[in-house]
Amino acid sequence: MNVLAQTIDGIQEVLAICPCCGEIFRLVEGKFVFPKQRPKTCEYLDLVALEGRIAEEEAHLSSAEERFTDKLQEQRQGLVELGRRQAKKRLRIIDPIFSAKDIDPQDVKVVFDPVEYLVFHGLNSERGLDFVEFVSRVPISKLQEAMVKSIDQSVRAGRVGFETLHMRDDGSFDVRKG
Repeated sequence: MNVLAQTIDGIQEVLAICPCCGEIFRLVEGKFVFPKQRPKTCEYLDLVALEGRIAEEEAHLSSAEERFTDKLQEQRQGLVELGRRQAKKRLRIIDPIFSAKDIDPQDVKVVFDPVEYLVFHGLNSERGLDFVEFVSRVPISKLQEAMVKSIDQSVRAGRVGFETLHMRDDGSFDVRKG
């Protein structure tokens, strides 16, 4: 069989898809048309191309949203840090006692009796709680002195416990042992 006959025979086995209607046909069934005017574009191909452009734009939009979210998060963190610094500056004016000793006023809890304050150093920092400090005035009576001595001995001997009360939405308390 000569080359031309083999080519024609091979073309009979080639299938194609019509770009306009999407119908499958044999290549030998088609005919070449060379119109004088350029044919109108096929709606199907236009839709496929439009879908591709939409997918590209969605990917671009998604990337832009991610960059915006990251930048917004950075700005929020910066503003939170700025607010903390400004709050600490104002607290130094309002509370010169604790702020002068570089104690975060948010780490201070008022107890009143038998000691006036508990200072949880590092409670509101990223590193976490370092140690707890009892703060009270110098005892002015033997009874107060005995109480302070008793607290000191109990802490040194490890005979202490710690509970935290957390208020629930309904107003009741949840007790957590520390």
